[in-house]
Amino acid sequence: MLGYVSVSKDQLSESELEIYRGYYCGVCKSMARYGQVPRFALNYDSVFLALLLASLDEAKEEITEEHCIVHHIKKNPVVRKSASIDYAADMLLLLAYYNFLDDRKDEHKMRGIVGETFFKKSYKAIKGKYPIVAAEIENGIAALSKLEEDKSPSLDMTADAFGAVLRSVFTGYMDDPRNRVVGELAYDLGRWIYVMDAVDDLEKDIKSGAYNPLIYREGGAENLEDTLYNYLGRVSAAIDLLDIKKNKGIIDNVVLLGLRGRTDSLLNKDVNNDLNNDLNNDLNKEE
Repeated sequence: MLGYVSVSKDQLSESELEIYRGYYCGVCKSMARYGQVPRFALNYDSVFLALLLASLDEAKEEITEEHCIVHHIKKNPVVRKSASIDYAADMLLLLAYYNFLDDRKDEHKMRGIVGETFFKKSYKAIKGKYPIVAAEIENGIAALSKLEEDKSPSLDMTADAFGAVLRSVFTGYMDDPRNRVVGELAYDLGRWIYVMDAVDDLEKDIKSGAYNPLIYREGGAENLEDTLYNYLGRVSAAIDLLDIKKNKGIIDNVVLLGLRGRTDSLLNKDVNNDLNNDLNNDLNKEE
């Protein structure tokens, strides 16, 4: 999960924005179970995971008002006692650890070594809680790494490999018939994330020599509009198949406005217009 999955803040009602903030802060607080440093890995993808999994349950969120290290003046809403939030936090830290291992192999070697050192304890604890999920994720990442090491020119194969990893992440939470739909949603979301990241990083990767399938793909980054919008359409179709019991407006906002807005922005070459900036400033603003 790379931080591409966020809401269109201005299109949320005040109550929806409070709930979204509550999940955001809830994931952050949950990560503190493993210490303060892991909280630096927080991103919006994990908030969507927590929201989506929680939406399949009718139980109403327990929202408290709390201070934290960042918000030490003004209290902010925090969703507490949520199994989906704890799971999302765990999966985020698990993926962050694997990302640091990957960093050790490329131009971010020192960052990888530091990150692996600080995240190793949480990684071991989470792997012990979810051994099957962890094994599936490791196998998926190994398959993706092999494609990258071989400098695969196939964007489909590399995107599919990352989609499979995200499917393992989303479906490890529950044993439920709905998991098939959740898995397909995650698979297409993962493919969208991978292609978005490849387009976003292409110029940087060309300069650094890091692997990017678009460097080797015939046509480079051309003609990807249909691919990206097709992935989004499949994600939206999967959402429609799920029995969403709460926060449907927020989830629709992420899928129909947030993801679409990120795609439009990137395809219009406005890659520096990060739609997370306004949201991040709003969530972290002290008043």
